[in-house]
Amino acid sequence: MGSLSRFLQVRTSSGHPVSGRTLAAIFILATVLISSGCGGGAPERKDESLPVALHHAQLAFDRGELDRSKLIFSSLASPEQSLTTRGLARLGLGRCALKEGQLSQACRQLELSRKLLSPGPNQARALLYLGEAQLRSGATNSGLNQLERAYSTLAANDEKSRAAFLITRTLDHLGQPVAALYRNASQQSSYPEYSSIWIREVKLDTSTARPVETPTPVVRSTRIKNPGVIRIQKRNTWNARPVRNGAVVPMTRPFRITVHNTADQPAIELLGEQSPARYLRRIQDYCTGTLKWGDIGYHYLISSDGRVWEGRSMRYQGAHAGNNSLNRGNIGIALIGNFDRNRPSTYQLKSLRTLLAALCHLHDIAPNAIAGHQELRDTTCPGRHLQSALNRMIKDLAQSSIRTRSR
Repeated sequence: MGSLSRFLQVRTSSGHPVSGRTLAAIFILATVLISSGCGGGAPERKDESLPVALHHAQLAFDRGELDRSKLIFSSLASPEQSLTTRGLARLGLGRCALKEGQLSQACRQLELSRKLLSPGPNQARALLYLGEAQLRSGATNSGLNQLERAYSTLAANDEKSRAAFLITRTLDHLGQPVAALYRNASQQSSYPEYSSIWIREVKLDTSTARPVETPTPVVRSTRIKNPGVIRIQKRNTWNARPVRNGAVVPMTRPFRITVHNTADQPAIELLGEQSPARYLRRIQDYCTGTLKWGDIGYHYLISSDGRVWEGRSMRYQGAHAGNNSLNRGNIGIALIGNFDRNRPSTYQLKSLRTLLAALCHLHDIAPNAIAGHQELRDTTCPGRHLQSALNRMIKDLAQSSIRTRSR
């Protein structure tokens, strides 16, 4: 044998030497296994080289040659391409559609891009443009959520500035508080191309008669007519534990409401139906013990019999929407049950409607600031049956609202 066989004195379990042919076969097999990642740990990942055509498509987009840009991007969105290439191609197609004012097409392409791209700066860019498209489409809550998710991961300073500008300008337009993080990041920025997002189109009178100049009324607030009275089961009725003060933050002025379902495991779901008070204590123990939160996450919970239970005090920001930005100024309401599988009870829906009306009236929250959790995050919560009922409820509340105007 040569030097390799002398170095590798491989023997069988019986002690007999292994033939050179067998040794060679073992060596080849080991090489294959290691290179494939089997038994030798994960294979080494190499940086993916992207097609040059992506660069050409971007150059065409920058020159305003949208037809050429779309043609190249479309050729790179096919299934035989890598996920990253397809994701970037969808991002390009979404930006082209956004440029052309095709908002539904832009949202579709950018949502596909978001799903194809791995977490990081490229996915954050997809979220940035998806947020813009949703704002232009009137899906304000969803648009703000995409922009807030994108902000921290965006790599380019201009893109971070754009995200902060869109968030700040939209919240200012809605009369809602703006986090210092976004306001400071957008102070030196001006993007006139976004102005149409917050300015409604006004039809001009083309007649020769001189128009009478009248002051434009300004919407000061939105109030729900006859919100009704609702009885709240206070925390002491379910023997709530004291709040862990070091683990909660004060609630800012409420300006939005998010509706959830609890969607628990079957055993605890049954407890929620049979004994809501015991159920709430169990949930609080889980939140404070396992999750190390300061208290139960929701501000209000509604049991199947229609009773409304006080959860976390309104003095404290909730822990229900997904992150600190989404929880800010956000009242969390959860209906006990799984409403992908079941329909909420009539009692629950009646109490939810009354509670929403009362909260909107008390805190001067517009009905369009009410959302299901799935409108803020990638989740099925509050379940398809409850989301459908909630959509109808929001429209009904909007129709019953009174707009107070002043000159």
